[in-house]
Amino acid sequence: GRIQVVGETMTRDGGTLVAWNESVACRTPFTQVLIGDKDPGRADACYQRLKQLNAPVSVFPGPAAETIHAMAASVPRGALALAYVDPYNLEFLSFDIIKALSALPKVDLLVHFSTMDLSRNVDFELDPNRARFDDAAPAWRQALAKTAKAQLPSAFFEYWTGLIKNLGFTFSQEMPLIRGEGNKPLYRLVCFSRHPLPNRIWDDVAKGPNRNLFDL
Repeated sequence: GRIQVVGETMTRDGGTLVAWNESVACRTPFTQVLIGDKDPGRADACYQRLKQLNAPVSVFPGPAAETIHAMAASVPRGALALAYVDPYNLEFLSFDIIKALSALPKVDLLVHFSTMDLSRNVDFELDPNRARFDDAAPAWRQALAKTAKAQLPSAFFEYWTGLIKNLGFTFSQEMPLIRGEGNKPLYRLVCFSRHPLPNRIWDDVAKGPNRNLFDL
């Protein structure tokens, strides 16, 4: 539930706490907050911080690919849900997580997609003996076998978004590219929904100077 920016001695609220505090500030607090982390200690720390803020929080410690089904089953039937998927890198962005969430009839997805991990490693992952990206985009290697190496990052991203669209989602045209030191691209925040309103809202919120969706 906390982050520390390089070069700073202070810590800041992580995404989960920011989401809860903003929902309270807008006078529409979430009726349930379901959190998970592979590290039980970090999951509990986030849980305790949310409890101190009086959030109605439940915690699911363990790998997300294993806990996601219990988490999704805890969402009341027909509830309007927002899933914030924030993996450390592309290897842990399992498509099975998104597929399990897609079973919820009214869910919007905000996904952290690691462009840095993809750009650095997609060439190596063409080797059939490697499998780091296979969970994120099943069968991507076969689908992109004839793609030029220079086009692989953008083609992989487009293939991944296509998998999610096949689950019945549309995606926002605005996918802000977050950069780090030296202006190096780190990740994109991608919004998917089944109703056009969330995407329109995200388009307004996320507009920035970078208009090239697939500049990875």
